[in-house]
Amino acid sequence: MTAVMLTTSDLAPFADIDEAKAQAMIDDVMALAARVAPCIVEDDFKYPDAAKAVLRRAVLRWNDAGSGVVTQEQQTAGSFSTGRSYDNKQTSKGTFWPADIAQLQDLCRDSNTERSAFSVDTAPGLGSIHSIWCSLGLGGDSCSCGANIAGFPIYEPEQ
Repeated sequence: MTAVMLTTSDLAPFADIDEAKAQAMIDDVMALAARVAPCIVEDDFKYPDAAKAVLRRAVLRWNDAGSGVVTQEQQTAGSFSTGRSYDNKQTSKGTFWPADIAQLQDLCRDSNTERSAFSVDTAPGLGSIHSIWCSLGLGGDSCSCGANIAGFPIYEPEQ
């Protein structure tokens, strides 16, 4: 059982979608969401309701795609006016908008409780393994501390 459960009854208040179509859309959206934000299918996911809201919006938007819904916007400033209309005749190229993916991935980042600082050595082995008194370290052309044989200094000067 996954943490995020979207059902056909979750869509009912917003749209009248055939039960079989709604279930198929939910199955597709859940599979794609698990691909971009794998944490949503884990049992201990902390924000199932927030993820459900993102997924529900994606299904409803997908359902409206291609319906030909037209939205008009009119702006007036003094004697000047301009208008725009947006139509939804074309289906979208993807189920999720970039903002949906970002929100799902942010929910995954927020649910990670074991974060800590770390560093990555991008140039390992560039430090010297020779002692500071090795002739190589002092400008010579041969190792006098034995690090070239053992991988660490084996000869130390007497004090």
